[in-house]
Amino acid sequence: MRTFCTFLLLLLGSVAAQAQVAPSWLEDKLYGGGKMNAVVVVVAIIIVGIGAWLWMQDRRLKRMEEKINK
Repeated sequence: MRTFCTFLLLLLGSVAAQAQVAPSWLEDKLYGGGKMNAVVVVVAIIIVGIGAWLWMQDRRLKRMEEKINK
């Protein structure tokens, strides 16, 4: 198990190191036009929305389970 975790960490490290280099078309279109910030904000809003939805579903499920157990 330890070797698997070590392999996974090395794999993720190499992927992260390569992910820092943006392709030239990405630099021209998003970074150059100032659109990258908008993309990051939209993705963040989507992730926060999904997280809030999951949290609300969990609360509803807990309430239903409490009703069933009573």
